[in-house]
Amino acid sequence: MKIMFYFNSMAPAGGIERVISKHIKFLALENEVILLTNDSKPSFYDLPNNIVLDNIEEVSELNMKSRVARFYQIFKSIFRSSSKLRNKIKLHKPEVIYVASPLNLLKIFLANKKSHNLLVTEHASFNAYNLIYKLIVRILYGKVGLLTVPTIDDSKFYDSIGISNIYLPNPLSFYPSKHSTLDSKIVLNVGRFTEDKQHHILIKSWKLTNQRINGWKLHIYGKGENEQEIKRLIEELDLAESVFIFPPTKAIEEKFIESSIFALSSRTEGFGLVLAEAMACGVPCVSFDCPTGPKDIILNEVNGLLIEQNNKKSFAEALDILMSDRDLRIKYGAQARLDIKKFDEKIVGYKLNDLINKNFKKN
Repeated sequence: MKIMFYFNSMAPAGGIERVISKHIKFLALENEVILLTNDSKPSFYDLPNNIVLDNIEEVSELNMKSRVARFYQIFKSIFRSSSKLRNKIKLHKPEVIYVASPLNLLKIFLANKKSHNLLVTEHASFNAYNLIYKLIVRILYGKVGLLTVPTIDDSKFYDSIGISNIYLPNPLSFYPSKHSTLDSKIVLNVGRFTEDKQHHILIKSWKLTNQRINGWKLHIYGKGENEQEIKRLIEELDLAESVFIFPPTKAIEEKFIESSIFALSSRTEGFGLVLAEAMACGVPCVSFDCPTGPKDIILNEVNGLLIEQNNKKSFAEALDILMSDRDLRIKYGAQARLDIKKFDEKIVGYKLNDLINKNFKKN
């Protein structure tokens, strides 16, 4: 089967890009895969050599400081992209078109003029979308050939509004043979510096911890529009000796193994892949219990800790509990490593391939 993936760019080191790279890797084993992007930048994550790479040369840096300006840029991009996408679809003649965001679905829908061959793999929570995205979702998601959703609560929500979907969690990025010894005094966070990740709450929570004065450090890997703001906050709170920011790295698996706790302060998550990655390395997690995502991965007080949303004091206390109790870290970390196997990339990959064959293969 010929499957065309359409995504903005594979250059960022984000969770969505990692998941898409995993989907491409698995589907390319038995299918002809084309990856169509807006830009020609190389993928941050490794991709199979046997796929076709193409782009529509439609690149625009969105104005993250102004929502009005950003919407105007997006509006123009939709119509500029549609004719280019139409030509690429005619050129490649895919049997299935894979998209991973409401906006890209709208672009493909306008270019393709049909929906039965569209596969949407959702990667965010409906609650996190703005009004425009929610409108696109309500109008178009029910028209596509197949919709997969990565969280149980979102799957139930789509069922409740009459949109057929299949629950398909994200595949585990890796499951290393060795795991963390949980001896280092490092708390790790990985994620883009955006409003949704709430690094400002993570930093303020860290300020409330007691164990940081005993040599514990907070390491944050990422970049994004809020990076300078977070760096200023670290200075203002006099945390420069215990909080360190690093750029994204392809060796992130090693950073998980070098850490002893993973902390996630997100306002919203689609799935929370970084939690699964940490747990695969035997690292217990502390996460806010946002509306969707973490609760599908973490069993509270079994393999990690779920904290009331945006409760900085409770978040700090949870970090202190794990920082001061190595035996508890070992208990949670060992259970986490066992529980996370249900998201093995082969299990998820086979299910995705089976869904595609059932929904799109010609009789």
